Amino acid sequence: MQPPGSGASWLAANLDANTLTAWTVSGSTAGPAQVLQLPDSRPAALAAGLRQMLAGAAQPVVLGGSSLVPPQAVPAVPAELPLAATLLEELTVHALPGLCQPSPAGLMQGAAARLRGFLQLNPDWDGVICLPGAGATHWVQVSAKEAVSFQSALTGQLAAAVAQQMALAAAGDCSKEALAEAAADGIAKPELLAARLAALQAEAALGQLQADTARGRLWGLLLGAELAAARPYWLGQNAALLAEAPLQPLYAAALEAQGLPVTVADPSRMTLEGLSKAWAGN
Repeated sequence: MQPPGSGASWLAANLDANTLTAWTVSGSTAGPAQVLQLPDSRPAALAAGLRQMLAGAAQPVVLGGSSLVPPQAVPAVPAELPLAATLLEELTVHALPGLCQPSPAGLMQGAAARLRGFLQLNPDWDGVICLPGAGATHWVQVSAKEAVSFQSALTGQLAAAVAQQMALAAAGDCSKEALAEAAADGIAKPELLAARLAALQAEAALGQLQADTARGRLWGLLLGAELAAARPYWLGQNAALLAEAPLQPLYAAALEAQGLPVTVADPSRMTLEGLSKAWAGN
């Protein structure tokens, strides 16, 4: 492993669903992020993506978000997750493990580096950390530096699937008022989610809704149901939100509508911090 503080360059990479993000790091300086959409998350596609980002450079690769090494079961200390060297085709990769739990069954991969970085920078954090992503959103209960448990939701995938059926882009401007109203309805009556979505789809098909209103209601209903399910995690807790755009303003609006103070952190910075500290052995 590279000695901490050495000036040798290395590649910090993280896989979230099929999105591969990487930075070339030299000393304490990271270059601009490279983002690549992979055709799938299988090892061959991942290896090809890493080779493209390395561009022939013989650099060590530190990788988060993959399934190359077994995940660590919670309770666990994310800031102490160790790297494990493994082969990916001809590449030697230093992989950061994800987190898992047996019941309810849970698996966190793409968000593990983000979580590690936040807890490196905020070692005394107690509360809940919300980690929305392209594949899944994770609500993590943190106490005394440990990830005690987590709960996951496929809200982003559901939003994309429903929006496609409505011929509506899942990403784009949202009516904040429509989102807050629908989120309140979703929290109060999560059992009506499927019926509410059907009504929304019918109104959109009949041309009764502007796109930003339809999008706001769609996300509000789904986030309301997610918040209802995750209520034991966030109710009365300190909450941190680590989400890329466009998910960050959506989750922030839904949480703020519940009167919950939220600490917002830069997810890219947290991911890079998590990978950097792991590489330095901290």
